Amino acid sequence: MLERISLDDDQLILDARSVDMGEVFAFLKVHGCHSPERLELFGTDLFLSLPSAWDACFVPFFASTEAMWHAVRTRSKKPEHIHIIGMDADQQVSISRLINLYFLLREALKTLCHSEGDDSQTHKYIFFNSKESLLTKMEISYLMKCDELLAIDVGEKDLKDAQKLHAAVMADEDVHCEERRHVMRETLTDLLKDEKDCSLRLIMESVSKFYKKYNERYKVYVSKFSVNKILTEIENDCVSFLGKVQEAIMAQQTKAFAVPGGIVAAGAILKPATTSWDYLIILVGLIISTWMIISLNNNVVSHINLLAEEFNRSTKKYDDIVVGVEEIQEKIEDSRMKLSSSSESAKSKLGVLTRVCYLVFILVSLILLKRFLETS
Repeated sequence: MLERISLDDDQLILDARSVDMGEVFAFLKVHGCHSPERLELFGTDLFLSLPSAWDACFVPFFASTEAMWHAVRTRSKKPEHIHIIGMDADQQVSISRLINLYFLLREALKTLCHSEGDDSQTHKYIFFNSKESLLTKMEISYLMKCDELLAIDVGEKDLKDAQKLHAAVMADEDVHCEERRHVMRETLTDLLKDEKDCSLRLIMESVSKFYKKYNERYKVYVSKFSVNKILTEIENDCVSFLGKVQEAIMAQQTKAFAVPGGIVAAGAILKPATTSWDYLIILVGLIISTWMIISLNNNVVSHINLLAEEFNRSTKKYDDIVVGVEEIQEKIEDSRMKLSSSSESAKSKLGVLTRVCYLVFILVSLILLKRFLETS
């Protein structure tokens, strides 16, 4: 149906020859004509240039890119439909991408700006920046010529970055809304600080750079906002790991009561023992109990080492923090020292317990050997 539209003496005409008018009206409604029946029909020629029949009084068909740009550049919102007669699909996509970028950035700037100017400053977004008691003014014009628009190289990445910027500005449901906008204003000021004439064209040409700078600044803000939360998380992790170390050592100390119990049991069994088999059974039992206690001690030491490694891994996620890094690293180091001190103390106690087990084993073994030799 689009190929039936042509320009004749400044009039947009749709050739309705051999086409059902119901189909024509349906096509026009899809493209924003709310009252196609109001359009004038002369013979088979349907005249489209009646603004009142179209949504927002905007006829979406144009004979050239320049005519289209002249019609849309000062509109407050992007028209839903735009079609340039005779333009191939690839060119339409390219133009559509430029128009999308233009209106995305315009809407973002409109939300960010402090003023849209007056009669003497039309088609501009005005920003005020106060730094070190000095108030500066920045005016960004969104007017540009058609050839300036077409000279801008816009890729899919540029459009996606613009969409992210637009979404960040327009989202106002959370508590960080004003902070995001403040960060974006600062980024915009920094981006255009060396430009004599600030315009939307400059932003369109460097939209990916704009987004990257904004993203970096916003990460700094988020990091700064999260410092106290991070410090609390580190403290909680430290307390949790210290508790696990204490639980491990307490559980093993409870098992350590088996050592004096083993001595008492060995003494009780040793008294009636008279044969080599009796002594052998006592020795095997002693070896097994000693091995079990020492193995458990070694397992607990390994567990404590793993806890220390787990704590170190849990703090790795803070390596990318930009703001408050010294405070965070100091907290991590302090927690690491506490954990290390507790771990070393626990391993020292377990080492003493292991040596006691060896001593008991040697002592009882010597007694067994002495009794065995006496009975031989």
